[in-house]
Amino acid sequence: MDIPFPRSIRDALLAEGLAKEHHWVPNSGWNTFRIRSEEGLSHALWLMRLSYIRCALKTATDPQKLFEQESGQLHLSPQFKSLLEPFVPRTANHLPAEPLSA
Repeated sequence: MDIPFPRSIRDALLAEGLAKEHHWVPNSGWNTFRIRSEEGLSHALWLMRLSYIRCALKTATDPQKLFEQESGQLHLSPQFKSLLEPFVPRTANHLPAEPLSA
């Protein structure tokens, strides 16, 4: 499985042995993870969810709540939580309940 991450997260994944450098573009944000067992499949799903969180935070109605929920479900270490925190928008991304009047 090949999956992209921001460099900071990619570097932490490599340092922790949670992924390998990408086989074609090693000096990039891409990682490679080889699935060879049921345990490997579970880890691949963890990596995909980790990648998904960063994107989902951009459009979440309550990004802080989503961040806390997903961090807990993935059992993220303090290091990975701190690497994802910059992707949590400071304000919610929601539309007003009623259109604004002019």
